[in-house]
Amino acid sequence: MKKILILDTGGTISQEVGAEGALVPGVADIIKIVPRLSEIADISYKLITRVDSTDITQDIRVAITKEIELRHMDFDGFVITHGTDTMVDTACALNYMIQNLGKPIVLTGAQLPMFAPGPDGLNNLYYSVKAATDDIGEVVICFGDRILRGNRSIKENVHGFNAFNSPRTPFIGNLGIDIKLNENRIKRFDGTPKFFTNYNSGVAIYTQVSGGETDLLQYYIKEPTVTGVIIQGFGTGNIQHRLIKDIKKIIDCGKPVIVITTCLEGNTILDQYQTGLLAKQAGALAGKDLSIHAATQKMIYALGRDSENFKKYFYQEVGRDMI
Repeated sequence: MKKILILDTGGTISQEVGAEGALVPGVADIIKIVPRLSEIADISYKLITRVDSTDITQDIRVAITKEIELRHMDFDGFVITHGTDTMVDTACALNYMIQNLGKPIVLTGAQLPMFAPGPDGLNNLYYSVKAATDDIGEVVICFGDRILRGNRSIKENVHGFNAFNSPRTPFIGNLGIDIKLNENRIKRFDGTPKFFTNYNSGVAIYTQVSGGETDLLQYYIKEPTVTGVIIQGFGTGNIQHRLIKDIKKIIDCGKPVIVITTCLEGNTILDQYQTGLLAKQAGALAGKDLSIHAATQKMIYALGRDSENFKKYFYQEVGRDMI
């Protein structure tokens, strides 16, 4: 029987109704609620924190990473219970913070608390533990009837039990009566893991407004807390002409600028149109197929590794995250 460590960070799966009628972090033992969990794995449990995932910080992600670093030799896989709103962000972060582990790191949660009628968390946690015993060697999200590559996932549904999708890559597994894994997954392997807990979270995100004329991007030029900027480009990464001069000024200050696409499928190709080429000529880098979540977490990681060699670490392929 494989040994699985469950790391608890809170989220809806363990929330309870508070005095004002809204859901708040709970205190109940969710592991005991899931029937027959001990029949599929030798379970250990560690409470990291109990917060709404809106309040997840990089320090909490560091705490998860350090716990896995400390105990990775003792377990065959890891399950992290997490709120859905920023589950993708944490999956992306862990993909960069924990490299070459060769074991499954499975994130899961719920759309309904365990104590609500028809809670989806029962199935999600059960199948996540099963997935953590299976032939997976990467960070994944196990939710609803899907297993998804963590760094390619998005949350697309507030109400449905299949809350997550990965439009830029096929699912790596499907859940039914049992788990069916697909060949595009990274399989288990004997890795020599590396753990990275230094981070630089001074990342700003700029969303272009079609027809808008604000000068907000200029703020990032001299603001010392901003160390890198991600711009959401139109289509293949197209940028309004009026922004090019500010992009160049930001880059001249030593702050990298990454352009991503807001489209759900495809990737950034800055030299396809002049409106993207001008940004590239100003020094902006293409975010390729990274989502906003993955681009943000990879920038935080790359700046934390070595801001002087940012491009090297940003374009390092980790967990099949860039094409």
